[in-house]
Amino acid sequence: MLRTVTDLDLRLLRIFTTVVRCGGFTAAQAELNMSQSNISMQIGSLEQRLGYRLCERGKGGFRLTAKGKRILEASQAMFEAIGLFRDEAQGLSGNLVGDLYVGMADNVATLPQARFGEALARFHQREQDVQLNLYVNSPTELELAVIDGQLDLAVSYFSRSRASLEYLPLYNEEIGVFCGDRHPLFKEADPDLQRIAGCNWISHGFLPENQDLPLRPLCSRATAYHMEAVAHAVLAGTHLGYLPTHYAQIWIERGRMRALQPQRLKYEVMHSMITYSGRPRSEAARAFVEDLLAVHGLVAPGAGSRCS
Repeated sequence: MLRTVTDLDLRLLRIFTTVVRCGGFTAAQAELNMSQSNISMQIGSLEQRLGYRLCERGKGGFRLTAKGKRILEASQAMFEAIGLFRDEAQGLSGNLVGDLYVGMADNVATLPQARFGEALARFHQREQDVQLNLYVNSPTELELAVIDGQLDLAVSYFSRSRASLEYLPLYNEEIGVFCGDRHPLFKEADPDLQRIAGCNWISHGFLPENQDLPLRPLCSRATAYHMEAVAHAVLAGTHLGYLPTHYAQIWIERGRMRALQPQRLKYEVMHSMITYSGRPRSEAARAFVEDLLAVHGLVAPGAGSRCS
């Protein structure tokens, strides 16, 4: 029976949560830098300390027990609380510390309005010793990661709003329709909308079906969840696709792509910063949010009323 929580218990609980996140002992070996037998021994020690089994392992695979699920939830809450305490305590010294997890959309480095690099430079001018972790993913995955606490914040185009998230608009991005130089339409001077719509397209898997588009494809036999994947299909000459105009520019200059009906087949999307409304931010996250908003000419909500 566990009556006190020691440093050893914390270490064992971190091993346990890592095993669960990886999906089993075998998958956790590389991340923990431990052998499978050693991991099994550590989990066994934790179970002995607690007095009950946390997981089933064997030929049937890895599976948490009901008590294991409760311990996992309690462990995650405890580690989050420890991280916030550490950040707050260290933040009192004026030096930002801890981990900062930030997500973003892919291929926005060529978008002038997206001043992400400026925000990073501004943040690194602060007195800080923060471990920065940057992730690129689809909008839906970014939203879920912020909700689950895997990310402190994320910036992307989000086509719908979730009640648990706060959305703050940052900048616009222009989207157009493009074809590659191997596509039959590439050399046609002015293909009409019906002909364009009837071609084979690659669709964006992160957009809802009712997304308002200037032209809706009649045929789509491919789906992509990142702009990079759309570009590959367009360059192959097998599909038409919607791409950010700034992102396609490099291939336009090389003669590899062209925009179709650029005056009619274009629209803009708004990229927003999202944070979880029900979770307090660490000092590092608050500082980065301030820097991100500042480079976009915005002020963090409540920043002016903050007490010293």
